[in-house]
Amino acid sequence: MNYPRESEDGKIEYKLILTSKDESRLQELASQMKYRLEEGGGEAFYIIGVSDNGEVLGLTENELNKSLEILSKISSIINAKIVHVRKVEAKKGKYIAEVLVRIHRDKIPVQVNIAVMGHVNAGKSTLTGALIFGKLDDGNGTLRAMVAKHVHEVISGRTSSITLRVLGLKDNGEVVNWNLRDPLDEADVTLNSSKIIRLVDLGGHERYLRTTLKGLLGYEIDYVMLVVGSDDGLSAMGKEHLAVASILHFPIFIVITKIDKYPKERINEIITDIRNVLKIPGINRLVIEVESDEDLLNAILAMRTGRVVPIFKVSNVTGEGLSLLIKFLNMLPPKNKVEKVSISQPPLVYIDEIYNVTGVGTVILGSVIRGSVNTNDIYYIGPTKFGEFKPVKVKSIQLNRIFVDTVYSGSIATFAIQGVEKDTLRKGMVLVKNDPKAHKKFKAKVIVLHHPTTIREGYVATLHLYTIRQAVKFEKITKKYLRTGDSSEVVLSFLYRPEYIEKDQIFVFREGRTRGLGIITELLD
Repeated sequence: MNYPRESEDGKIEYKLILTSKDESRLQELASQMKYRLEEGGGEAFYIIGVSDNGEVLGLTENELNKSLEILSKISSIINAKIVHVRKVEAKKGKYIAEVLVRIHRDKIPVQVNIAVMGHVNAGKSTLTGALIFGKLDDGNGTLRAMVAKHVHEVISGRTSSITLRVLGLKDNGEVVNWNLRDPLDEADVTLNSSKIIRLVDLGGHERYLRTTLKGLLGYEIDYVMLVVGSDDGLSAMGKEHLAVASILHFPIFIVITKIDKYPKERINEIITDIRNVLKIPGINRLVIEVESDEDLLNAILAMRTGRVVPIFKVSNVTGEGLSLLIKFLNMLPPKNKVEKVSISQPPLVYIDEIYNVTGVGTVILGSVIRGSVNTNDIYYIGPTKFGEFKPVKVKSIQLNRIFVDTVYSGSIATFAIQGVEKDTLRKGMVLVKNDPKAHKKFKAKVIVLHHPTTIREGYVATLHLYTIRQAVKFEKITKKYLRTGDSSEVVLSFLYRPEYIEKDQIFVFREGRTRGLGIITELLD
C-alpha cells in the first residue's frame, strides 16, 4: 500500500508525523495548510503516516492521535476544521490517517449586495478596482484590467458579463483586501472581515442590457450604485438605468467619476442633469451631495426612505473622494430582514450558473431570495420543460469560497447537490423545499416605460424575473392597445416551458427598444 509521490501543487499533503508544538513552527505549518486549502478551493487532504515520496510507514496509535491533535490545532489557526478522519491499519500495529480539512466559518459576516451600474466607459470597473486593490489608476485602464472577467473586456473596456467582487471591511472600517496577498481572494477576505460588500459589476453597453437586468433582478440587490463619468455625463443608458432602478424601488446612490479631468462647472452641470431626471414622475427623488463625514449618516438615513439619492464625487487617478465613499459603504446597513425572520420562511433559491466539478459533482450558483438553506437537507430543483421538480440533497455550501452549514436570504452561494446531472439543469430553475408547482400562464399589471409604436394582443417580449429569461406572449390586454406610459391588466404566457413564479413578484419585459415593468397578480395554471 503506497501513494504517489507528493506534489508541490494541489490539495494533498503528506506528513509522516506531527510532534512540534513550537508556536513559530505551528505558524509555518498553518501557512502550508492555507496554501493547500487555496489549491483545493477550500478543502485539503492530509495523509498522516506517509513520507513525501508516498511510502506508507505508519505510526503507533498513540503517535497518530497526537499528530491529529496537532493538526487540529494548526487548522484552528486559519479558521479551518477537520471534518473527516479515516484511520487505516497499514501494517501490524502501525496506522495511517486520511484527513479532510475544510475552511469553515461559523458566523457569516454582515453582507450587503450592491449593483454597480452605469453607461459604458463611466468607470465602473476602474472604481471597483480602486476599492478592491486600494490603488490609484494610471489613466490607461490598469485597474479595469485587474478586475475584468474576459479578455475582450480588457481590450474594449466594456463589461459584458456580471463580475462579482467582494470588498471586506473590519469593525474599524479598514479595508481587508488591501493587506492580503491576493485582494481578489474571496475566502481570505471573508475570513478576515466583519462585513462584506459584494459588488455586482454589471454591463453598461446597451447590447448587454439583458445581463444588466439579470444582475439587478437575480442577485438580491440591496442598493444600486450608479456610476456617471464626468466626460459623458448622464447618458441615455445611464438615465435608463436610473429609471429602472427607481421604478424597482432600489435605494440608489450615484458616484461621479473622473472629476480630476474637468472643472467644477462641468460637475455641477452633471448634477443638475441628474436632479432633472430624478424629478420625472414615477422616479420623483431628491439629491443630496455628500461632501464630508458629517453628511454620511444623514445621507444613509435619507436614502433608506426611498426619496433621496446621495451623490459622491471621486477620482480614481488622484484618489479624491474615495475614502469618503469607503466610509459610506462601511456604514450601509443590509436591506434584508434579520436571519431569525428568514429562517421561518420557506427557502427559495433562483439558479444562475451550473457547474460540474471534478470530485464533487453538480454545483449550482444561486441567490437565496428568502429563507435559509442547510447542508444535508433534501430540497426540490426544477422545473423541467414538463414542469417537474426533482429531489436533491445539498451536500455542501460555499459562501465566498468558505464552507458554511447554512446560508440565509440575501446570500449568493454555491451548492454542491446530489441527485441530478448538470445537463438536466438550466438558469432560471429554483431550489425549493416543499410541494413546488410550475406555471406557464399568469395575470399581471404592467406599465410600458418605452415603446416606439403600440402593443396589442399577441405581442411577444422577453421577460426577466430573477434569473428567469424567457419569451412571453401578451394573450389578453384589458385596453385596446398600450403606448409609452400606459398601464394595464394583462394575461401573459411563457412560450417554451413553465417556470416557478409567485404572486407579487416584479419583472421587466423588453424587446428591441421596448421596455416595461410588471407585477404578477394571479397564477393561472
